[in-house]
Amino acid sequence: MSGYEQGRAVHIDHHLSNVAINYRPAGFIADRILPLVQVPKQSDTYVIFEQSDLFRRENTRRSRGGEANKIHSRVSSAGYYCNNFALKADVTLEDRANADPIFVQQFEEGRVNRVQDALFLDWEIRAASLVTNPANVGSSTAIGSAWTDYVNADPLGDLWTAIDNVELATGYRPNRVLFSGTAWRHFRRNQAVIDKATNPHVAGGGLYPSVRQVEDVLEAQVLVGNAWYNAAEEALPQNLTQIWQDHVVVYFAPDRPSLETPSFGYYFRWAAPGLPNMQVERHPYDSRRHCYEVEIGYYQDEVMTAKPLGFLLSNVTSSTAGGI
Repeated sequence: MSGYEQGRAVHIDHHLSNVAINYRPAGFIADRILPLVQVPKQSDTYVIFEQSDLFRRENTRRSRGGEANKIHSRVSSAGYYCNNFALKADVTLEDRANADPIFVQQFEEGRVNRVQDALFLDWEIRAASLVTNPANVGSSTAIGSAWTDYVNADPLGDLWTAIDNVELATGYRPNRVLFSGTAWRHFRRNQAVIDKATNPHVAGGGLYPSVRQVEDVLEAQVLVGNAWYNAAEEALPQNLTQIWQDHVVVYFAPDRPSLETPSFGYYFRWAAPGLPNMQVERHPYDSRRHCYEVEIGYYQDEVMTAKPLGFLLSNVTSSTAGGI
């Protein structure tokens, strides 16, 4: 280990940070679900406008010599608190010495990717628990026929009804549909979906539709959460579990944060100067343990800011009762 590395102070490693920024773990979609808001304080409030005021028709006529009519908007607020999430990994002297010189950089990048994998996994589980909770959406329901029944199930009808439900309740038509991997797999095998998405002029033809083709049919962005995690405790046999189970969430969210446009939810990210924000920090070499550490962290809160803009279709591959 060089003297430069031994005496090195904690700092942001730009090369490894670029590796972390450019690397996306397979199947994770948490960072794409809701807009990310950069906030200057760890905790604060955000403004909530009264939709009924914003959507009310105002008297825009002004009498001769009179003043323009004044409009009034009721405003409330709610709070957020950005928790600190962080993980780190050792880069040991023995591992570095055992690696061929040409692979040392790849070895360090592998440690960074492993840390980021774990951070993204935790974020994905939090996001799934948040947006698939019936208490966090405007409406939720089971379906009449499970989507595994490719003859009797009507997944497109289920989705269009959910989309219409949100629009009729809020005036905003959902622009995103989030499928679990299981829900997506059975959705695209339904013959009616195949006919609509891939070959609308010939019944019974076509291949399984792509995400892009389904987006064209639904007129909404499609997200597929296909990440898995081990639900077993350490040292116990693996219990591989799908994070998104078999749910579908229909919702509205703008492409970027906006004061003028509501959103089903937001990620609030505390990004003050000097704070970790998904960059890689390299800690000094520890001569007692013969290693140094690479760490990634961030401060964030995930908040549902407009629950009526979301609709949950729960257990779409196992539901046999109810109906929309």
